[in-house]
Formats: sequence, structure tokens, C-alpha cells
Amino acid sequence: MVEGLRLRERSTAFGGPRTRGDAIYEVLLDAILKVDLKPGAALAKDAIARELGVSRTPVGDAINRLAALGLASVVPQVGSFVSHISPQLVVESSFLRSAAESAVVHRLASAANRALVADLRDRLAEQGRHVAAGDVDRFHVADDEFHRFLMNATGMAGVWDQIATARLNLVRIRRLGLPQPGRLAEAHAEHGVIVDEIEARRPRGAAKAMTDHIRYAEVYLKRLEKENPDFLV
Repeated sequence: MVEGLRLRERSTAFGGPRTRGDAIYEVLLDAILKVDLKPGAALAKDAIARELGVSRTPVGDAINRLAALGLASVVPQVGSFVSHISPQLVVESSFLRSAAESAVVHRLASAANRALVADLRDRLAEQGRHVAAGDVDRFHVADDEFHRFLMNATGMAGVWDQIATARLNLVRIRRLGLPQPGRLAEAHAEHGVIVDEIEARRPRGAAKAMTDHIRYAEVYLKRLEKENPDFLV
């Protein structure tokens, strides 16, 4: 077991067309983004290899891939660790995402149609069920799909991939914030305001609602600086 984390429970996807290295990478990525592997946690290759029942080589390759994303740090002669969260990168990523996604909803609100709004309402209803169940994991997935759908609806699917690093820099902050009392309901309500503004064809209102929603990460960052400063670089 790696620092109390049962990685093997996540490794059911080792079969299939992907390589074992890909599966190991996804297992570790999932654990880091969900903050089950906390900032600063050791990524001991031997321990991870034993836990997953694999050799050290694909584990090392996976850690190197995570390091390229800024989610792991490799210190020669010392070891590998989950990267601490950089406040500066959080602020920059929040700025980038809010700029891109506020422009997207501004465009959607300028020419909203019934089919689009109906789809968004269905997505809000799904999110509401996850809020009622207190299911952070499923709400997070539905949240991500909501934002991706908005991007795709403008024909800007490629932008989602282009802001991939910005999204990753915010995910850990979001995952730390969602379990806070009332935050799931707040995030759901913020999505509702975005949809209301799109439906009412208020582009500026939709853009502001999106900016406020995404930049919550910066608000929570200030709280994190007080409560868990060891998570930050």
C-alpha cells in the first residue's frame, strides 16, 4: 500500500488496448487530481510497483509523464514526489480558463436555442442528483462534462485541449474545495445562473457568471493558504 492509498483498487483498467504504462499513469494521475495522493507525498517506485503488481520501469515512465505536466517532481538521488500546488499557476490558470470560457458562453447567449438550453437543463438535473447524494466524484465528472459541452457547442472543441494544462492546475484546488460544506450546492447553483443567462440571451451576464464560477478557485486558494499551507509551494 502506498501511504495508505490502495492504488490496486483503481487498476481494473490494466487490460484492453492501452499499454500497461498508460494504465499506471492514469491510476496515479487520478489519485493526484483527487488529492488522494496529497501534495508533497512520496511517489516511491518500488512501493507503487508492488501495490500494482508491475515492474519499476512503467512506474518510472508514468512518473516522468506526470512530471512533464507539473504534477510530480523528480529529485535525483532523493526520490519522486507529488508536486505542491503553485498559487501563481492557480491564478494564471484561473485567468486563462475564465477568459476562454466566458467568451464561449457570451457567444452561446448571443444566439441561444431551445435545444441547447434543454440539453443544459438536463445536465443541471443530473448534477443536482449528485449534489443530493453528496457524490463528489460524480459531480466532478458531470461538472467537467458541462464545461466541455459548452466549449463544444460553439464549435471550439480544440480549445478544450489547448487549455488542458490550465484545467489540471485547477483540478486539485476544485477537488479540495468541493467537499467543503455547501460547496457542491454552490457550484451547482453557479452552473444554474450560467444557464439562466444563456437562456435569457444575456451575453454579458453569462460571461460574468462564468468568470465568477471559475475564479472561485482563487477564493478557495486563500483559504488553503491558511488551513493547509504545506500543500502549497
